[in-house]
Amino acid sequence: METSSRIRVVVPNRVDLAGGTLDIYPMYLLVPGSMTVNAAIGIRSHVEVAPVRGPARLYSEDFSLGAQAADTHGFSTAGKLGLIADALRFFSPVKEVELRFRNEAPLGSGLGASSSLLVATMLAMDALLGRRRGWEETARAAMEIEAGHLRCLTGRQDHVAALRGGIQGIRFLPGGMEADRIAPGSDAGRKLASHGFVAGTGKVHRSAEVNWRMIRGAIEGNAEILRRFRGIAAAARDAWDAVRNGDVDAAGRAVGREWQIRKTLASGVSSPRVEKTFALREFRKHVTGVKLCGAGGGGVAFGLLRSPEERRKVESLLRAEGFTVYPFKLSGGPRVSRF
Repeated sequence: METSSRIRVVVPNRVDLAGGTLDIYPMYLLVPGSMTVNAAIGIRSHVEVAPVRGPARLYSEDFSLGAQAADTHGFSTAGKLGLIADALRFFSPVKEVELRFRNEAPLGSGLGASSSLLVATMLAMDALLGRRRGWEETARAAMEIEAGHLRCLTGRQDHVAALRGGIQGIRFLPGGMEADRIAPGSDAGRKLASHGFVAGTGKVHRSAEVNWRMIRGAIEGNAEILRRFRGIAAAARDAWDAVRNGDVDAAGRAVGREWQIRKTLASGVSSPRVEKTFALREFRKHVTGVKLCGAGGGGVAFGLLRSPEERRKVESLLRAEGFTVYPFKLSGGPRVSRF
C-alpha cells in the first residue's frame, strides 16, 4: 500500500435517455427486452485520498461536514457520510488517511451523483491498496453497497456510466449484463453532445420513493403496469438504435415517448411547473424530446434540440421558467491520478 502520495479520482455523472428503473432487480427479469440507455456527462464527482498523522478522517465539501475514527472502518454509517462509510467497510481497514469528497451536481439532481461518488471512493481505495478489479465487479459491488445502505432496491446504470463513460446501451440479464459503448468523440457522440441540454428544476429528486411506487405494481403482477414498462423498454431500444445511427430526431422522439409513459407509472413523477414548461409551444418548437432524469420527481431535465442553433433560445426559455441551465458535455470514463 502506497500512502506517501495523494490520490485523486474524478468520475462522471450521467443523464438517462430511456429505460431507467429497468436496471433494478428484478425488473429486467419481469420485462422482456429490458434496456437502459444513458450518457456520462461533464458534471462529475471527486474524491481525494491523502496520508495524515493521527486518526482517519472523512470530509464532505458539499455538506462542510467531517468525521474522525481510529481507521476507515470506524466511521458511523448513519447520516450524511453514511454511504461513504459503508463503502469503506468493503475494503481492509486503513489508518492515518483522509478522504475528501464533493459532487459538482446539486443535491437530489437525479444524475446519479451519489452513485458516482460511491464509485469514485471505491476506485480511490483500490488505488490506495494496490487492488485491481473489472468494471463489472465494481458496478455490482457498488450497487449492493448502495442497496444495503439505503435499504431499498437499487440499479446499476449509474455505476456503469461512472465506470465506463461515453454513451451506454445496457442490457441486464440473469447473472450479468451486456453494455455497448459509444465514445464521446465518435460521430454519434458528437452529434448527441451538440443537441443535448440539461437544466435543473430546483426541486430535490427522491429516486427511492418514486422507483418503489413504480416497481411495486410490476412485482405484484399488475398487467397494466407491466405493459407500460414494456413500452419503456421499447422506447429504450429505439433510443439506442437512433443514437447509434446519429438520428437525433428519432432519439428525441424515443426520449419523449419514454417520459410520457413514465409519468403514468406513479404519482409524483412530474410536477405542474415541469409540465407547463415542457408543453410551451415555443419550447416544443425547438425540442424534439425531453424528460426528467432518473425516476423523475424533480432534479434535472434532459432533452434534445431539433438543431444546435436553437440552444440559446431554449436555454433562455428555461431560465425564464425558473430552471438552472448547466453546460452539456459528454464525458469519458474515470480518471485516477497520483500527485
